[in-house]
Amino acid sequence: MTREVEQYTEVLGILREQVVALGADDLVRPTPCSEWNALELVAHSIGAMEYYAQLAGGDESVRPVVVDLEADDDLVARFDAAADRGLTAWSAPGVLDRQVRMVLGRMPGRAALSVHIGDLGIHAWDLAVARGSSVELPDDLATAALATWEDVFTRLNRGTAFGEEVAVAADASPTARLVAYCGRTP
Repeated sequence: MTREVEQYTEVLGILREQVVALGADDLVRPTPCSEWNALELVAHSIGAMEYYAQLAGGDESVRPVVVDLEADDDLVARFDAAADRGLTAWSAPGVLDRQVRMVLGRMPGRAALSVHIGDLGIHAWDLAVARGSSVELPDDLATAALATWEDVFTRLNRGTAFGEEVAVAADASPTARLVAYCGRTP
C-alpha cells in the first residue's frame, strides 16, 4: 500500500468516526463550512468520494457528484459504500501515476488524491466542531494536507467553503494550522 492510500484510509476512518458520532439533532447544526449544515456536509463528502473514485477510474468526463441525503438515511452505510469504492479505485495499479483531469487541471492521480485527502480531513474537523467536539488529525496527515492546500490556493479561488486564513499561535498543532489556513477558527 502506498503512503497516499494509507493516508486516504486513515482520513476515511477519521471522517467515518465523525459521521458515526452524529446524532439526529446534530444533522441540522451549522458547520464551519458555511455552505452546509452537518447533514449537507456528509452528503458533500460522500459526493466528493464518489467523484474522486470516478477520477481514479480514468473517467475524463466526470463532473462533481451531488448526493441527496435525508436525516433518516443510513449515513454510515452510504459513507462505507462510497469509501469502499474510493479505496478500490485508488488502490488500483498505476492509478497514482496516471494523469487525471479535474477543476485544477491535469495532474498525476497522487496529487488529486492529496487534494481529496485534505478536503476530507478538514471536513472531519468541521463535523466534530458542529457536534461541539474536536478532532486532531495525525500530524503527518495534517502537515501534508496543509502543503497541498497551500499549493491549491495559488491556483484556485478560496470560494465560500474556504475563507481567508486565520492567524494562529506559532506553536499551534498541525491540525490547527491546517484549518486556520483554510479559514476556520481552531
